[in-house]
Amino acid sequence: MRTAFVIVALVVPVIALALPDDATLSRFLVGTWHGHRHDTQYRADGTWIMDPPDEGDNSRGKWRIEHGRLITTWRFSGESSDSTAVEEIIELSGKIFKSRIISQEGPGRPEGQILPSEIFTVTRVITKK
Repeated sequence: MRTAFVIVALVVPVIALALPDDATLSRFLVGTWHGHRHDTQYRADGTWIMDPPDEGDNSRGKWRIEHGRLITTWRFSGESSDSTAVEEIIELSGKIFKSRIISQEGPGRPEGQILPSEIFTVTRVITKK
C-alpha cells in the first residue's frame, strides 16, 4: 500500500505537467508573440514571419510541431539550403510561450553556440477587435 502511494505521488505531478498533443500545441502557437527584440507571427498555414527582421535575412520561414517540439526552417539570401532550429516547448498557453533551442543546423548557425540554450519566454500579442 505504501509503495502504491509513493508511485501515485510521483506520477500524478508528471501527468499534470504533460504538454497537450501536437495539434493542440499548434493551435495555441498560432498568433503573434512578443519577445525582447522581435515580434514573431506563427500563421495557421505553417509559415512564420519576424518583425523587425533579424540580421542575416532570416525573417520568415516555415514551422511545425512534432513530439512537443517546435521545428522552424528558413533560408538565408544566397544560400542553397535551409537552416533549421528545434525548440523544446516548456510551456505554451494562451498568454505565455516558454522554450529553449536544443539543436540548430544549417548556414548561419551562431559560432560558439551552447545548446540547449537558455529558456526564452515570449508573450502573446493581443489585438483589440
